[in-house]
Amino acid sequence: MYHHPGEYVTDFCITRHDDLFHLFHIRGERWTWPSGYQEIDLGHAISEDLRHWTPMKPVVPAGPRGEWDEVGVWAPDVIEADGTFHLYYTGSDAKRNQQIGLATSTDLFHWTKYPDNPIVTPGEWSDRLRGQASAGRDGMVFHDGRRACYLMYYTATLADGRPCIALARSADLLTWEDMGPTYIEEDRAYNRCESAYLVERDDVYYLFYSAKGGPQSKGHSPDEYAHFDIVYLMSDDPTGGWRKPENHELLKGWVCASEHPTFDGTTYMFYVIQEEIEGIWGASLLSDPKVIQWQEDATVKIVEYLPGNVGRRTLFRAGEDTYHGWYCSGDCTVSGEGDVAVDSPGTHSVMVNPLWGRDVTAEVEIQGDAESEASLLVRSNPSGTSGYRVALDFSRSQVSIWRRLYQHDEALIAERDADIRPGQPHKLKVTMQGKIMEVYVDDGLQIVRSNRTFEDGCFGLDARGRVRFRRLYAYEPLGPEPLDSSNWERRCLPRHLFPGT
Repeated sequence: MYHHPGEYVTDFCITRHDDLFHLFHIRGERWTWPSGYQEIDLGHAISEDLRHWTPMKPVVPAGPRGEWDEVGVWAPDVIEADGTFHLYYTGSDAKRNQQIGLATSTDLFHWTKYPDNPIVTPGEWSDRLRGQASAGRDGMVFHDGRRACYLMYYTATLADGRPCIALARSADLLTWEDMGPTYIEEDRAYNRCESAYLVERDDVYYLFYSAKGGPQSKGHSPDEYAHFDIVYLMSDDPTGGWRKPENHELLKGWVCASEHPTFDGTTYMFYVIQEEIEGIWGASLLSDPKVIQWQEDATVKIVEYLPGNVGRRTLFRAGEDTYHGWYCSGDCTVSGEGDVAVDSPGTHSVMVNPLWGRDVTAEVEIQGDAESEASLLVRSNPSGTSGYRVALDFSRSQVSIWRRLYQHDEALIAERDADIRPGQPHKLKVTMQGKIMEVYVDDGLQIVRSNRTFEDGCFGLDARGRVRFRRLYAYEPLGPEPLDSSNWERRCLPRHLFPGT
């Protein structure tokens, strides 16, 4: 995950040139929200693997006083044509009216603003005629080879206040024709569509975007929003006819501004993670890469991606390691194959490995009955009474994250519906990286959250009802440069839990 020290990352794009990946993004000073920060230029970083980024000098500053982009520049998007890179960005004038302009480069390090900026302004169908704080931002350009033109998708607001994704068309990347809205959100629970991104796959067009409904200003928690989601639409035509697939809402809460670049036939997914600070967000960072997996029914699934230079240091693998030395409470039985069976209706049983560390990925196959709940414990204390509990609830078909604190009620951090069925095995995986938690069910990413209550701890299992755990695997990801793994060398053996130590 990436941010330059002292800064935050928001809306961004990623392109590739000469075997290097280039990241361009809005940058701001960390912990300045809710008072706000004037985002006066675009940050730049480079990478060889899409995971480890080296910051470069910023590019494309805001314009001088009186210009259309004097207040700030946001939301870059880069496309190359005939050896020239075209960077489209949003600018805001003194009245907070948004338009889209262009800068060009031949090397991705040195940029020149187009003299006839701005080049895309929403039409009279939009809210721009009100003269102040009109929307027209987050442009993304797609080369439509079948129509021999370029299409720009950007977010705007209709004159009547409905949010939309608008479309412009160009033959030369310089002169753009307004085509009006391509998608209008009729549900008034939403007040913004942001960060549109189009991907074509097997003659189907996928339009990803962020859907929001709630406060217009920074300094709030995403929990205060009716919607704070990354979603997508599908169509057979890139100019319209959009439909919402069954899994329209890919991620809900605390993430936004996703990008989906395709390199060497693989479509990746990145997104911005809002970071929790005392119940609100005060900063944000770029996620590590994920991969879009295309399903047989043409829908999409978000799966984990680790570059080849990222290794794994195994901390525990069922069947190879034993549960000897774990703290156990309740009715837990370990088989010779390393399976753990729990039979504890109405109460929780726990098994905790006393290894103590920080960043970890833990995954396990779970099978439970209709009244059961089965969980992975991460950053837990040795008794399992404090820490994070990530649960599959078979009675409610939900996946959730809970925060435990000894002698206090559990606090729900996040939950969402999931396709989990009693009697069938399901894989649950949790990654902890700093204060960021990611939860996968059957390899599909379901929840992303920032929480900094517990900085380190143990991992283990927790169950209520009749549950079987299989193939528990916990490991520490290791990057191309050695990480400090000493935390996972230590065992915590509190004397009241482990007599005689």
